[in-house]
Amino acid sequence: MKKYILLGLMLVFAFSLTMEAQNLPQKKKEAIEQTMYNMDYAKALQEINIELQTYPDDYDLNLFKAICFSAIKEHNQEAVEAYEVAITKAKEDCQKNEARYYLAKHYCETGQKLKSLQVAKTILDGKGEIDDCSLEMIEKLIKSSCLTECNDTLLQNEIEKIKKSAQERDSLNNKKINDLNDYINDLEKKSKQESSLKKMNSDNGPQTFVAKKIADPSKPISLDEYYKLHFAFDESDLDTESKEILDRFVIFLNINSDVKVKCIGHADMRGTYEVNQTISRDRAMNTKSYLVSKGISEDRVSISYQGYDEPEIIDQYLVKSHPEFNTGDELTNEFINNLSEEKRIKANYLNRRVELNAKR
Repeated sequence: MKKYILLGLMLVFAFSLTMEAQNLPQKKKEAIEQTMYNMDYAKALQEINIELQTYPDDYDLNLFKAICFSAIKEHNQEAVEAYEVAITKAKEDCQKNEARYYLAKHYCETGQKLKSLQVAKTILDGKGEIDDCSLEMIEKLIKSSCLTECNDTLLQNEIEKIKKSAQERDSLNNKKINDLNDYINDLEKKSKQESSLKKMNSDNGPQTFVAKKIADPSKPISLDEYYKLHFAFDESDLDTESKEILDRFVIFLNINSDVKVKCIGHADMRGTYEVNQTISRDRAMNTKSYLVSKGISEDRVSISYQGYDEPEIIDQYLVKSHPEFNTGDELTNEFINNLSEEKRIKANYLNRRVELNAKR
């Protein structure tokens, strides 16, 4: 009997080593991401192809390869095939939808709008329910510069397609349908609001509108307000000031057991879109990991990441510590490029952030 138990343990151990060998070590992954961040895609592709010989089934490696192909013009045609491979290597539905998101974005950026929308629709198909990850990928596609630069009719048609898809699928439960429709209605409101703001800007000068309810960082943590953590360039590690804010969140969450918190990662506008998506995700994940390490249940902390899609808007509290800016300044690339070097550094720092929002 002992012999068989020992044999079983050896098989389990060997299986675990095999599973581990299928995935690229974190340090190697970070090194490749850094090369991509530096926009040296040819070098990154060489590194990826070498690692794929050892880790052919690693999802991240296959997705990195497709992203590099997308960024190198002469490999644009190969990118589609590489994205399809990444989808097949994905172990989770969220990974499949992430790869589909990049494929749709690739089609859009190469002028193949119809194919882009067809891929976007597949994110909603094939499952009984719409999960948060699928919704997030659809949101990113609708908000991406590629789709928002399409004409308004194209955007509205896509929204209508998503609504129709949700309504026609009998397997969706009512809550998910309502959630999706609420989500799309919110997108429509935001689109109208952004159009109104652009008109207001052109008619009346700089915008002074701040949409989010920003928290006073000096006061106790409260519901439905946004708190901000900031990061050094190309870093996702939490500094002392950020940990102090998170420690206050831990106390608040322990007292209010029915409250959940969302961590939303952001990046500045330097580097590529894909790399900034990755680092904003890492910032959000590190924030969540810190809260979980302090005893907060993992299911009470969710994340999302925006890359550089949502530039910071200077609020009434940031202006106190950064008087060189005005309340309502939106730290877009165009705005930052017109600043002095010293102000550019500060503006980019403010864009590198995680926003925390507690809700019941």
